[in-house]
Amino acid sequence: MERARRAREVASVARRRKLLRVLRELGVAGTRPATREGAVEFRRALEELGTTFLKLGQLLSSRPDLLPDVYIEELSKLVDEVPPFPFAEVERVVREDFGDAVVELDPEPLAAASIAQIHAALLADGREAVVKVRRPRIVEEVDLDLALVRSAVEFSEKRSETAELLQLRALDDELEVHLRGELDFIEEASNTELIAQQLEDYEDLIVPRVIRPYVTERALVLERIHGRKLDADHGLPQERASRLASDFFRAYIRQVTQAGVYHADPHRGNVMLTDDGRLALLDFGLLGRLDDETRTTLSLLLLALAHNRSEDVAALLLSLSLTTLDSDEPGFVHELRRKLPRYHWRPLSGIRSGEALADLQRICLEYGIRLPPSFALVGKTLSQADSIARTLDPSLDPIALIEQESLQLMLTEAESRLEPEQLFSMLFTQLGSLSRLPRRVAQIADRLETGTLKVGVEPTGLEDLEHMLRSLANRLGAALIVVGLLISSALMARVDHTVALVGFVLSGALGLYMLWRILRTPGNL
Repeated sequence: MERARRAREVASVARRRKLLRVLRELGVAGTRPATREGAVEFRRALEELGTTFLKLGQLLSSRPDLLPDVYIEELSKLVDEVPPFPFAEVERVVREDFGDAVVELDPEPLAAASIAQIHAALLADGREAVVKVRRPRIVEEVDLDLALVRSAVEFSEKRSETAELLQLRALDDELEVHLRGELDFIEEASNTELIAQQLEDYEDLIVPRVIRPYVTERALVLERIHGRKLDADHGLPQERASRLASDFFRAYIRQVTQAGVYHADPHRGNVMLTDDGRLALLDFGLLGRLDDETRTTLSLLLLALAHNRSEDVAALLLSLSLTTLDSDEPGFVHELRRKLPRYHWRPLSGIRSGEALADLQRICLEYGIRLPPSFALVGKTLSQADSIARTLDPSLDPIALIEQESLQLMLTEAESRLEPEQLFSMLFTQLGSLSRLPRRVAQIADRLETGTLKVGVEPTGLEDLEHMLRSLANRLGAALIVVGLLISSALMARVDHTVALVGFVLSGALGLYMLWRILRTPGNL
């Protein structure tokens, strides 16, 4: 009953916000030019539908390969601010989970978002803190919405080739992983401490300390940091602002390329300028994680971008991606050669936020190359990081910083791989395959000699032939139905004129419909 009720709510919002038009503009249900009005209605619908759909919009804002520019721009305005839930509920959770450890709790929240809200607090030992408390019933609401989204994705992929190409199922999986992580404050506490360790070398970048043991799945106590939101009127001396911008951007490059674990949501609401002129990073519910191969490839990719090497950029992107026989790799390389130089050696103020990585994603989709979801999240993270860096220092050159950090990573990576433990581990894993190589070559030679070697061939790229045969069969079947109706109607004319007339009308209507379809779409029925 709850699922049916929620489905009706979603359908009502979709109808009121004219989301069918939005689907046409996105290419999922037809084709129509993207408009600002459609993008605004889409954003408002997501905000109205609540937490799950708000997070979906935030994920989609990192996918310029899926959405037009006007939609990406509008979704970047999504605001995760909602009315606070009653203070009595906050107090109940804090008392149940932390007892008398929290002696004072401010009834007015510092922030109220769709998943949790934050209150200033005073601990029994005199320390200032903030308490983050999860909204009541938010887990049940998210479970319900995720089930609806999953059903919609399965329905779309069965009936739309475009939906399948857009990898909606992978997007749905990514949405669920992110939401589950943000709902569990035990995981957020671990994420906070992990990022704090990575930023130890940057004295001007700080992370609120997790105050243990006051951590549960639904509530979290953190050190309170006093400061204000970062904006263009920060009031810092130019030299200080430039240093902060450089350290901030370097830190995110290093998180992506060296650690493989990075704060994936560094928007302005999560970055605060402290009273002593440092930058505090907040809210670590969402972390991006990369395996070693992807991390190293992304590092090489950033270095190739910094050096304007289109051939290397293309090769690295292809190694990350899924390609098929329909992928146009030569066209992809040619387009990269044409577009890549426009981003080289330009100041940050001359590059729209995330434009280079967004263009790479669009080019890949255009030429049939599927990038992994991790690339989109890295692109969004670096886009947000350079936006904050622009606020502090518009003259910062991110290309030079990327080059320096990526080069340092390569040196560190080479050094670690030459360590005896790493080197012998790699050699040991390769020796097994090398030792079996002579025996396998001998086996192949023996089978060739005896004529028992079998080679399996799997045909690919037969979709067009299959489509043509299916269309031909459908049209022949429809023609037989029309002929059968005509003959049976003619025979029935001697028995019942009414039945015969109905048969003639049906056969005529079906024949005209077939003729219209043939003239309109020669390859389909």
